[in-house]
Amino acid sequence: MADSGDPQADVIWMRPQRPRRSPQVALSRDQITAAALALADSEGVDAVTMRQVAARLGCGTMSLYRHVRTKDELFDLMADAAMGEEDRPAHPSGDWREDLGRLAHAKRAVMLRHPWLASLLAGRPVLGPNVLASTELALSAVSELGLSMDEMVRVINTLHAFVNGFVQTELEERAWRHPAGTGAEDGAEGPWQDRMLPYLQHLMDSGQYPFFTRMVNEAEPHPDTDESFAWQLRRVLDGLSAGLPG
Repeated sequence: MADSGDPQADVIWMRPQRPRRSPQVALSRDQITAAALALADSEGVDAVTMRQVAARLGCGTMSLYRHVRTKDELFDLMADAAMGEEDRPAHPSGDWREDLGRLAHAKRAVMLRHPWLASLLAGRPVLGPNVLASTELALSAVSELGLSMDEMVRVINTLHAFVNGFVQTELEERAWRHPAGTGAEDGAEGPWQDRMLPYLQHLMDSGQYPFFTRMVNEAEPHPDTDESFAWQLRRVLDGLSAGLPG
């Protein structure tokens, strides 16, 4: 472990990748993070424990604590590593809408690849290098719009809130429509829909909910989520554009 007397040692990002006092330790922080990512992807983030990660790596649990002190630190490493997969340019293009739109699509792609990430990012500030690079790019994209820093942050937070909310809803609806182990994963309706059909028919026959009835009869039952995301993203950017100076 890093020296406890060093205040910087309290922050995972300030500690060396390999403990100074354990030069012979074969493990690295990156290996631990990769194993935790794979575990979360396959079994869910609740399955991520030091013991389970150690088992994947074929080492003792105490070996991990030389590199990662707590599960919270491990979650920070996982979230930042996942955000490192974000497909973003090195520099803004000069078109803030294009840059923020690209970042939004890239963030959604990463969150869909790692379904646990949206909830993890929503509940914790992560200040790792990959998250900071994404934040820096987003802020630089709106830096020439004549906004105060508070307004720039609100623009970025609005975009992030939209992406996080959309993805979390998308993932929950996917699980609801196609619950694992029910045979509905291939696109067929799940048991909830089958059970509710008589009730839905009753509601429509009652005549009390004409617009809901129209929605059931006319709206696409399985909307294209990519198209929906792009449409809603454009509306968010339209709204942000309307609030710009001048």
